[in-house]
Amino acid sequence: MMGANETVLTSPDGFTLYYLTVDTTTAPKCTGACLTNWPPLLSNGNPSSMVPLTGTLTVVMNANGDQVSYNGHLLYRFAGDKAKGDAKGEGLQAFGGVWKVATPGLTVAG
Repeated sequence: MMGANETVLTSPDGFTLYYLTVDTTTAPKCTGACLTNWPPLLSNGNPSSMVPLTGTLTVVMNANGDQVSYNGHLLYRFAGDKAKGDAKGEGLQAFGGVWKVATPGLTVAG
């Protein structure tokens, strides 16, 4: 569970970003129907952050398009989050794994 004051990664429009624990950058488990509830964060250029990050933002070409990843974890929004700051997807189990809020301290996927 995340703390109330924990920093989270957000989309350019301020919504919480998530990753799926079983995803890999080259073979995402969230494709097709999954993307209705978990739209991928896509980029048409180099992603950047308004705040300093300890990890690395990259763009990976996969089945979802040019998807942004942080330290090797593909990033998604959750359709159930209706307002900036919502994190209603945290801990949900679906598509073979657990959805977690992406934080700046997220370790490199291995």
